[in-house]
Amino acid sequence: MERISQFLENQQFIDWVFNPAQDLDLQWKMFQENHPEEKENLLLARKVLQKFKTTDKQLPEREKVILFSKILAEIEEEQHSSAKMRRLFTFVRYAAVAILFFSIGALLFYQRNFADPDLFLQNTGDNALLSRTTLVRAGGETIELADNKSVFKYKTEDNKLVINDSIRLQRNIRPDRKNMNQLNVPFGKTSTVILADGTKVFLNAGSRLVYPEIFSGEKREVFLSGEAFFEVQKDSRHPFIVATTDINVEVKGTKFNLSAYSSDPAYETVLTEGKVRIRQNHAGIFSQVTDLAPNQIASYNRSLGETEVKAVDVENYISWKDGIFKFESSELSQVVRKLERYYNVRVHFSGPAVKNLKISGKLELIDNCNPVFDILASTASVKINKTGNDEYEIRN
Repeated sequence: MERISQFLENQQFIDWVFNPAQDLDLQWKMFQENHPEEKENLLLARKVLQKFKTTDKQLPEREKVILFSKILAEIEEEQHSSAKMRRLFTFVRYAAVAILFFSIGALLFYQRNFADPDLFLQNTGDNALLSRTTLVRAGGETIELADNKSVFKYKTEDNKLVINDSIRLQRNIRPDRKNMNQLNVPFGKTSTVILADGTKVFLNAGSRLVYPEIFSGEKREVFLSGEAFFEVQKDSRHPFIVATTDINVEVKGTKFNLSAYSSDPAYETVLTEGKVRIRQNHAGIFSQVTDLAPNQIASYNRSLGETEVKAVDVENYISWKDGIFKFESSELSQVVRKLERYYNVRVHFSGPAVKNLKISGKLELIDNCNPVFDILASTASVKINKTGNDEYEIRN
């Protein structure tokens, strides 16, 4: 593995570098012994962190790391294409960007962030490693659910959190913006959350939602990594903002779908009702905003920093919440990527010609993926064979 951001996004690793302690030393020593293939990456990540420790107390080290990790992700994409040639220059490149970033631009970059930094600080971990839907409450309480579909309701009338109509917990109703919950939905599962203001959020597989148990202040703000369909409760005095690592979407009362998986090259916002405004994070005071009308999609290209708007059939983008995948003239690889997340499986292609096949159709997302793959194979005129545990191959 040739990526170091896995360590820079790990809070325990950051604590170990900035505030070493005996238990952390032992933990990361054991990690190196158990994962010798990652030792080089670990040491490199440690050097990077140590290199850009600064005396600027206006911005905590932890927040600098999270902001800087976004830049690293882009650098690593280049590094991955020719690792051997670039490995000698990797540390120099990271250090140079870090010095530039933190010597002249860190605080300004941070202050221009439209989203609440507390939301970003909780965006850690990897949903791909989870097997159960997990809710981490603000006080540290963790609730794990084995159900494929789960529902969380924050009821204002009796100050209760109701989970799947069976678990009833006392809500934390203190109006503290830092009292955030983090709901992690692994691949193969979905969840629905009814927030304290009545907003309903449908979370797709492999998604994370960070949100407060009660909204306070001038805006209602949540953080999303993954995909969700929002039915936002109208409140003209308190705009609802969905923040992601690259963009944020502002609404006052509307219905829209936002796909913001970190592994995807573009973030897509599809509007079904009302109006939304999309703003790029960290773009400065002259950044442009994008306003969407119903039946339009805004695709934000993460590498180019550009947004394209066009008219679409919104059902092709929102039907997943009803257990249906609709697609029209879509590449087979795009359809398969969604199925991989929904069923928590891995699919391999025999060649690029198969991946780029254009197909149209509809799939009913039943619990067993095998009949779904049979229909997909018939639709695309390909063969889909199971090659291992949750592993499939597609060939002509």
